[in-house]
Amino acid sequence: TDEVFMNAQEAVGAHRDTQGLFKRSNLLKLLCPNNCGRSYNHRGTLRRHLKYECGVPPQFKCEYCPRTFAQKVNLNKHQMAVHKNILDAMSMCFVELCEK
Repeated sequence: TDEVFMNAQEAVGAHRDTQGLFKRSNLLKLLCPNNCGRSYNHRGTLRRHLKYECGVPPQFKCEYCPRTFAQKVNLNKHQMAVHKNILDAMSMCFVELCEK
């Protein structure tokens, strides 16, 4: 009986997983109204594209090099990957100032 119950539970999970796949593939894509060719699954992502990316020069500039980014999250990732040593040194200076 435990085996039958487990098989039933697995079947429910598998059914739920396949439903999710079908729902995801049936989503209507939201096309950028500026005809740039981009499309999105979520209205918020399209809104962010229109505000920060589409026809707008990158607004987020790295303080440590000439690179610019359309989204702040990408600037933050860049700084953590490329300029981690500078950020670490700055945080150490800040800690020393706070301790005095």
